[in-house]
Amino acid sequence: MKINTRQGISLVEVMVTTLLSVSILAGIYATFIVGERAWRYYVDSIMVRQQIRMAMLVLTNELREARGALIVKEEAPPGVRLNFLKPSAGQISYLWNSSGEDANKLVRQDDLGARVIANNISSVNYVITRDLIFIDISATSKPGIGQPMDLTLKEQVALRARTSRFKPQKERNEKAKQ
Repeated sequence: MKINTRQGISLVEVMVTTLLSVSILAGIYATFIVGERAWRYYVDSIMVRQQIRMAMLVLTNELREARGALIVKEEAPPGVRLNFLKPSAGQISYLWNSSGEDANKLVRQDDLGARVIANNISSVNYVITRDLIFIDISATSKPGIGQPMDLTLKEQVALRARTSRFKPQKERNEKAKQ
């Protein structure tokens, strides 16, 4: 006589197998979530870096072409404005505000209108000397995950066209009196 030795799977074996499968899947899922968060954080940081670099590039290129004697910095309580004259484009202004409609944006204004050069700009500072302009632009990224990232770019621009021909009339009159 033959005895049937085939047995089914016990409840304990099913529970252990399920527990191991769930543990492995949870580990894979956690690894995926951490990787996805890190990827999103670095994509945000690259976007902020690209914005601040583009803002600095556009601003410095236009300042290099500007008539140096006609560059004026205006301090307004929520922000700062830099006005200058560019021979090919006329009067140009770069405006940054910490509040209002254009808060934390660097906006370029000219005769044709206004356009946003960069977003997420937390501060802009200009120091104007006789032959140089020092520019500090800071940007802050506020990702949904992780620490906010603060970036600052500093640049100095040597002014061109520093001749008496472009100096305001008041300066030319004072120089003529001496």
